[in-house]
Amino acid sequence: MPTILRKTTLCLLLVTMLSSAQAQTLRLGADFTTLFDNKEYATTTFNSSWTLFSARLTPKIGMQWAESNELMFAVDLVQDFGNKTKILSDVNIQLYYGYSSPQLRLLAGIFPREEMRGLDSPLFFDRDFLYYHNRINGVLARYESKDSKSFAEFAFDYTGIRDMNTREAFMIISAGEYNLRGVRFGYDLMVGHYAKDDNPETKEGVVDNILAVPHIGYDVKAGGFDINLQLSYIQSLQRDRYYENIWLHPWGGEFFCAVSRWGVTLSNRLYMHDNLFPLYSRYGKDIYYGTPFYRTTKGIYDAITASYNNTFFNKTLDLSAGITMEYDGTGWGTRQWLQVKVNLDYGILLGRKK
Repeated sequence: MPTILRKTTLCLLLVTMLSSAQAQTLRLGADFTTLFDNKEYATTTFNSSWTLFSARLTPKIGMQWAESNELMFAVDLVQDFGNKTKILSDVNIQLYYGYSSPQLRLLAGIFPREEMRGLDSPLFFDRDFLYYHNRINGVLARYESKDSKSFAEFAFDYTGIRDMNTREAFMIISAGEYNLRGVRFGYDLMVGHYAKDDNPETKEGVVDNILAVPHIGYDVKAGGFDINLQLSYIQSLQRDRYYENIWLHPWGGEFFCAVSRWGVTLSNRLYMHDNLFPLYSRYGKDIYYGTPFYRTTKGIYDAITASYNNTFFNKTLDLSAGITMEYDGTGWGTRQWLQVKVNLDYGILLGRKK
């Protein structure tokens, strides 16, 4: 905690210095998330049962100037329910500079992962990963069309420094989409790098993990319902330089369809073909951040979901709940979740110093 307090003091001093330089907007706010995520996978083979029940509060402060620039500081305070060993289960900071224009978004520092528009498939990030790793450490750049329907973005996320306790890990991630009369042509890309020590006793070296997912989708309104269809091709390239030192190239196809109305959505996600996580038994979630069901060796993973999502109180409160039935070729499992998110942001105009 002393380290966090020192960093907080430095950031507050920086905000004070900026506010005295010219007309600024002081931004105060807080984000709150509580998530209940219960997985019951006893009859499946490729995933494990467990329950995530936790809350996170993120107070934030920052400056906005020249309309397009912002400098923000926040602290993520996480408490897992039932954890009585310490006051807070985890504490992390967010510290970033951002630039916004009608079509351009630039970020540098430690900023919320939800700033990204792409990579929303559970192949890349499972819900529990997104909850505990809600930050990108690095940079992000995104360009959007005037109607915001088409975009291209790039991010570099550096998650581990090579030292005695943490091994080097980073992701180069990119996504893009072009919308033509409701037809979406797009891609998602993740280039992962993970370096363990070279100690022969641990027998872990350097892993390269690449996932490329071109896709085509179609969005339409019919009879008051929103219908979303997407067909994806998934190509992977993976190599463990310590063991086989050869490139593995599992691939597969995925079809997603969803029908929504009044905030209620019925959807189905069907994946077929190879085990996309062939090194999972060796490295697990150190290199694979998506749902472990994609490591199925039975050639199929299917997820049927009924969910509800809506916003309230001028979009400051977001409520999401649902149930998913999942099949991995060996059995069916269920996942139930309830998530409540609050986003508050308040600006105070500060005058120019004379």
